[in-house]
Amino acid sequence: MLRRSAHLLRWTLCIALLLFGIKYCFEVKARVRADNHPDRWWSEVSPIQGGAYTARLAFVSRDTILLRLYRTGSPTLLAERTYREHGVALSWTDDGWLIYDTSDTSYDEGSIQLPPTRLDNLRAKLP
Repeated sequence: MLRRSAHLLRWTLCIALLLFGIKYCFEVKARVRADNHPDRWWSEVSPIQGGAYTARLAFVSRDTILLRLYRTGSPTLLAERTYREHGVALSWTDDGWLIYDTSDTSYDEGSIQLPPTRLDNLRAKLP
């Protein structure tokens, strides 16, 4: 019985890993497609902190937006998010947040703290 459960668990993990890999490949292909069409990006400079940050946005599918945050004048990527369209208007708050998903009223999801955290920087560097 224990052997059968271990076998079932192993197959479940393999299938989950395969599905995660497929999803990841689609996201990477969408980013590459967006990078190959720089004319489809639009930018917005932060009105707070003296314009210290620039957000670049592009649609990577019909309803999915890729958001990249840079320090103004620098090509170094600070943070990157992919989200579903709930309105493409960005909201820059005076207390140091970039809110990109206006359907979420909390700062937990749908926002980036300014300056971005080290975790944001690390996640932006991963493919």
